[in-house]
Amino acid sequence: MFRMILFVPFLLLYILFFLVLLFSPFMSLADIIAVIEHEAPKENYYFALLFVISLILYLSMRVSLFRKIYLKMPVLWPLSQMVFIMLVGLSFGLFFMNLWAENAIISKTIAISLTVISILLVRVFMSYWYKKYPISVKMFK
Repeated sequence: MFRMILFVPFLLLYILFFLVLLFSPFMSLADIIAVIEHEAPKENYYFALLFVISLILYLSMRVSLFRKIYLKMPVLWPLSQMVFIMLVGLSFGLFFMNLWAENAIISKTIAISLTVISILLVRVFMSYWYKKYPISVKMFK
């Protein structure tokens, strides 16, 4: 009984943060585009969001009761990994854009270049990671 009492709130929290994780790369990309267009900084709360989401993802894999989510829907874990890693690159991209827009520490060209490089580095890392460790259902058994 206690397990179900613990599982239901975690499941609701997991669904909420999974939806936030799913849409946050689009929000981050929209923020980067807005910084370029309006030349004004946007708030970069994505690093704090990454911390909370990583805690939720860690608990969902560490606790066997919560791991049942991935046994029921095995596509959730690889999707969570891909979106999380992409959000890391986009968060750094927004950070570089804010360095230009807020304090003019770097020029606009360098900020855009660093943003593109951070996104490309994350994509190269994901390509390497999924070539070395391919996605399969066997990892959950």
